[in-house]
Amino acid sequence: MTKRIVALAEPFSSASLIPPMLREAGFAPVALLDSTLPGIGVLTAFDSDRYDAVIDHRGDVDVAIERLRTLGETVAVIPGTDRVEGLCGRIAQVLTPHQVNVPELAAARRNKYLSHQAVAAAGLPVLRQICTADADEVEQWIEREGLTGRDLVVKPATSAGTDGVGFAQGGKGWRELHAELLGTTNRYGAINEQVLVQEYVTGTEFAIDTVSFDGHHSVTDLGCYLKVHNERGMAIYDNVEWLPYDTDAYGEVLDYTLGALDAVGFRYWAAHTEVMLTEDGPRLIEINPRPAGAMKPLVSEIAAGSSQLSRIIDICTGRGASLPDGFDLRQPVMALFLIANASGVVKNAEIFDKARSLPSYHSPVFLVKTGDRVEATTDLVSSMSMGYIILAHESREQVYADREAIRELERELVIEPE
Repeated sequence: MTKRIVALAEPFSSASLIPPMLREAGFAPVALLDSTLPGIGVLTAFDSDRYDAVIDHRGDVDVAIERLRTLGETVAVIPGTDRVEGLCGRIAQVLTPHQVNVPELAAARRNKYLSHQAVAAAGLPVLRQICTADADEVEQWIEREGLTGRDLVVKPATSAGTDGVGFAQGGKGWRELHAELLGTTNRYGAINEQVLVQEYVTGTEFAIDTVSFDGHHSVTDLGCYLKVHNERGMAIYDNVEWLPYDTDAYGEVLDYTLGALDAVGFRYWAAHTEVMLTEDGPRLIEINPRPAGAMKPLVSEIAAGSSQLSRIIDICTGRGASLPDGFDLRQPVMALFLIANASGVVKNAEIFDKARSLPSYHSPVFLVKTGDRVEATTDLVSSMSMGYIILAHESREQVYADREAIRELERELVIEPE
């Protein structure tokens, strides 16, 4: 009997949870890796025993295609990280041509500047921005747009997880941030040949996770971010709170998100989209062509009984046409990210054991241990050296009370510099 193959490209982070689900559904998971690319820290954890085969294609699409053909019938090609969505598209055009995103818009699904351009071309409002290697060009743009003296965001165009994101308060220091990023290699192995500069906006930041089938975008979860600023970074995760699928309360954000997905040519598989609801309406922060990272689908299962991963399996098993528009939130849930205020060796992580007695304490993810070396928290990847705690309870007030209790414990944490 011919094996039914599901190819998972860079099945890191949350995508590493898919293989056992595929096996249970009767599929053979195969990993596609490129050993010429750098890893991305703790999120690159990989267990080859989970797969029927591991193909190191070293960036050669033809090698990946021919090897997959020798293994069986490929029924799906799914990206696990942002940087391989284009690769998956090229493979899918040959092996699963009925399941492809719009090829001509592949760059817009990966590059933040191009995604905003595509969304704007579709008639949706976007942030004012420029992407260039020329600092003088940025200065002219600032003057032309009337942004002199205004807060600005400076970041890579093709990274993720708040990697390299800088904040120029009142417009001060943007040149230095631009120069620091230009020409460097980000956490995901891409050289920052250009730097993206955007106007800074405030409001409520939402994370909208979806799985698409034939252009229908099924919302698997809706979350609200709280990020904090300190001297090390402007987008440090404090928590993510799961929200109900309520089209009356959040319809403006949901409609905008689905329109943005259409604009960048999404037709299949998972996307993680971040949108800021400003006083002028929704504005795209970024679209990521992959499942939400940091094991977030595990939390969605607790909150709603389903996730991006379960709906990916639904597509593989022929139920894609029946994906629901949204989800039912079962209970208030929060992922509380622990924050390291310094780099070094953790001396007393057992203090977090006290959190287990809190009414809403559910479970830890990647929780730091005594003796671990951690980075001072600057972005999502560095925060994963500390981990996070899932809080779930019928009372939202209890979840927030327990959040404060854990922050009190965190203040007792001792990190000894090396």
